[in-house]
Amino acid sequence: MRPTSESELPQRPARVEQLQFLGDDLVAVVLEGEGVAIPTRLVCVALGLDPEAQSERLRAHDVLAQGLRVVRVPLDGRVRPMLAIMHTHVAFWLATITPGLVAAAVRPKLVRYQQELVMVLNALYGPHVAPVAAGDAESLPIPSSAERQLAVVQQELLTLRAALLALVQSQRATEERVDTLDERVDGVADLVDELREIAKISAVQAEYLQRSLRRLAQRYQTASGTERNMFELLYAQFKMAMGIPRYDALPAKKYAQAVSWLREKAAELLPNDPDALPPMQEQLL
Repeated sequence: MRPTSESELPQRPARVEQLQFLGDDLVAVVLEGEGVAIPTRLVCVALGLDPEAQSERLRAHDVLAQGLRVVRVPLDGRVRPMLAIMHTHVAFWLATITPGLVAAAVRPKLVRYQQELVMVLNALYGPHVAPVAAGDAESLPIPSSAERQLAVVQQELLTLRAALLALVQSQRATEERVDTLDERVDGVADLVDELREIAKISAVQAEYLQRSLRRLAQRYQTASGTERNMFELLYAQFKMAMGIPRYDALPAKKYAQAVSWLREKAAELLPNDPDALPPMQEQLL
């Protein structure tokens, strides 16, 4: 869980050193065994960014929030708590700042901050934050070309790792939303099945079944000359075959079965009568 306020951010005993970078006065806060942190406000002032807005962005970011610390820094004659970001997250943070957010005159400095600040921090304090003599960056030995390249590669790998972590977290959130959507779709499908189970045929369909039974009974009685009440007989057989007490109780899903029963009965009783049943209209299909 990422911290939501500065009071929730970790605070540890630190060694504070002044640092000059590209003519800007920064502060390096060395947290022994962890790394070096840079107060975000000082970087924002140097680049012309809104410190409060950047602080909100950092706290709201799932990955960058893990690199935030609260450090106590001497400033304007007194020690003040300030939000700082670990050197392992500096490059990632700066990479999220688009040049359009800063004034045109400051954009070249932003690019150099993005390219060189972490490299300088690594050169000054090293990956294990070894103690060094006090002094600014310009007075310390310049790292070799190989060391510079290695530092850049290391930071690019850290940035790539952080970006991949953010991508994985985003993918997990998407998968959770998809799972929730699948559950809702399954619930709707179950509801549709339940509705199909309880849905009954329409009044028009019920009328067609009754009319078909009456017509079949009348034409059979005329053709055979029987005096039996064929309608009552066929109606009883129909209800028994469909398992219903009356026409309008027939489930909608069994309507096609009922029509098939009528056709089979017509073929059985009046095999040579093409008009044994009334024509079926399209809305009854």
